[in-house]
Amino acid sequence: MSEIIKVMLSLLIVLGVIAVTARVMKGRSVSTTGLLRTLGYLSLGPRKGIAIVKAGREVMLLAVTPNDLKLLKTIPEEDVSAELASIKDNIKQIKGLKERFLKTATRK
Repeated sequence: MSEIIKVMLSLLIVLGVIAVTARVMKGRSVSTTGLLRTLGYLSLGPRKGIAIVKAGREVMLLAVTPNDLKLLKTIPEEDVSAELASIKDNIKQIKGLKERFLKTATRK
């Protein structure tokens, strides 16, 4: 019976160490440092993607590759909501064109 208690105690200690380590690592992965804050990231492949970063009062759209970082667009903080609405409208238009194309392609 004492062997079972020792095993259970050892298991609880290991789980405690894992929980503490996870909490410490989660605290370190925060993406806010001073004036810079990552708002989002879209992976486009291994080590490639697009990031939205807020720096001060500007929001930047960045292309990220293993060897390079390029600024695609800068948006003032005040214009972000208007820009997002414009992007959503563009996406709706593209989806509409896609649906029309698929309908005409399936008719033939």
